[in-house]
Amino acid sequence: MRETSGPAETSATLSLKQGRSWKWLDNATAAISNLSIANQFLIAASVVVFGLMAAVGFYTAAQIEHSALSAAGSAGAARMQISIAPLLRRSRDGTFQFDAQFSRDINLLVGQGPEGQRITNVKIWLADGTTAFAVRGEHVGETLLFRELEAALAGETVVSRTGEDKHQYSQEEMDGAHLEIYAPLVTDVGGKVLLAGEIYLESNMLEAQISRSRAISMIVVFLVSVPMLSLLYLIVRRSGRVIDEQRQTLRESLRNAIDLSIENNRLRVMADNARVEAGKLNERILDQIGADLHDGSLQVLTLVKLRLSDLLSSDDLPDCKRSSLGKLLDLVSMTLEELRNVSAGLILPELEHVSVREAIELALKRYLEITGCEVKLEVDDGIELRVHDLSICLYRFVLEGLMNSYRHAQGNRQMVRCGFNRGRLYVSVADFGARPVLSSAKEVQRARLGKVSQKRRIRSFGGRMRYFPRSTGSIAVAMLPIST
Repeated sequence: MRETSGPAETSATLSLKQGRSWKWLDNATAAISNLSIANQFLIAASVVVFGLMAAVGFYTAAQIEHSALSAAGSAGAARMQISIAPLLRRSRDGTFQFDAQFSRDINLLVGQGPEGQRITNVKIWLADGTTAFAVRGEHVGETLLFRELEAALAGETVVSRTGEDKHQYSQEEMDGAHLEIYAPLVTDVGGKVLLAGEIYLESNMLEAQISRSRAISMIVVFLVSVPMLSLLYLIVRRSGRVIDEQRQTLRESLRNAIDLSIENNRLRVMADNARVEAGKLNERILDQIGADLHDGSLQVLTLVKLRLSDLLSSDDLPDCKRSSLGKLLDLVSMTLEELRNVSAGLILPELEHVSVREAIELALKRYLEITGCEVKLEVDDGIELRVHDLSICLYRFVLEGLMNSYRHAQGNRQMVRCGFNRGRLYVSVADFGARPVLSSAKEVQRARLGKVSQKRRIRSFGGRMRYFPRSTGSIAVAMLPIST
C-alpha cells in the first residue's frame, strides 16, 4: 500500500530545504568575510563589472541583431518588388490572377538566391487578410489576421522568424527557423495596400553573422573588463596592504597604550598608597611629638614654674628680684600654656573604630575642652563611614579650622557641616560674625601655615580644600572622593 505525504510533511520538507539554503548562504558569507579586502573586492567587482559588461554586450548584440534583421527586411522587400510584383497580372474586372502560369513563375523563384539566403516559400495576402496564393497551397482562401500581417497591410515592412507562434508552420519551417518578411506588394494611387507579400528566406548566413557579432562583442567586453578589473585589483591590493600595516600599527599602539594605562594605574595606586602611608606616618609623628612635649618639656617647665613660685613665696626676697622673678614666672606660664595647647592639638584621641561623624564630634569635644566654646554640628543622615585614616584626616581638619577661627576671629559663631553627594564627602568649617583681622606678620604667617597644612592633609586623600573669606567671617570646605 503506497503512503501519501500530507501537508505537514510537505511543510517540513520545505522548511528543511529553506534551512539548508540559509545555512549555505551563511557559510558563504562567513567564508567571504574571512578573505582579505583585496579578495573581497575582487569577488564583488567581478560580479558587478562582468554583470554590467555582459549587459552592455547583450544590448550591443541585440542592436546588431535588430540592425541585421532590418537590413534583411529591406532587402527582402526589394526582392519582392523586383521579382514577384512584375509577375502579377489583372483580369478585365481588375482582380488579380493567380493561375497556373503565375504559380509556375513563382516556383521558379523558390530556391533562388545566394547560399544561405534562398527563398523557400512565397505567400500573397489580400487586403482583408485572405490567403490568395501560397507556393505549397496551404491555407489558400482562409482569412487570418495577425500582428505582422496587419503591419504589412498598413504599409510597413516586418521581419519575423518561423519559430515565433503566429500561424501553423510545417515541421521543416519550424526546424529551419526561416526568416519571414512581410511587406506591401501592390498599392493603389491613394497608398492603400491591395496585396501584401510574404517570403520565407533561409537565415543560416544571417544567424551566423549575428552569432559572430555577438561573440565578438562579448570577447571585446571580456578583453576590456579583465585589464580594468586587474588594475583595480592591484590598486585595492596595494591599498589593502597599507590598511593592514596601519591596522597592525594601530593594534600595536593600542597594545602599548593599554600597557601604559595598566602601568599608570599601578603607579597611581602605588602613589595613592604612598600618600596614605605618608599621611599615616605624619599623624603618628605629630602624635609622638605631642606626647614627647607633654611628657618631656611640659614637665620640666612645670617644675620650673613650681620652683619660681616657691622662690616668690619667700619673705626675705628683695623687691627687685621679686619683680624679675614675677616677670619670669609669667613668661614661663605663658610658654607652658602655649605648649599645652600645641601638645593637646597634636595628641590624637582613640580613632581606631570610630565613624566619620564620631571623629568630627570628638574634634568638637576637644575644641570645647581647649577653648570652652561650643560649636553647632549638622550631619546628613546616612553617613556611616568608618575609615580610620579618613577619620584622622577629618579630625585634624575640623580641629585646625576651629582653632584658626578661634585665634583670628574670636567671638564669631562657629558651625561644622558634613554631607555626602554624588560620591563626594563635603565637610565645611564656618564662622559667622566679623571678618578676621590679623594684627601682626606673625599671625599672618601662622594663618597661612594653618591653611597650607589643611590643604596638604586633604590632598593626601585625593581631595580638595577651598577657603572662602567673607565680610562676615570665613568658610573652609573639604571635598573628598569616597569609593563605594
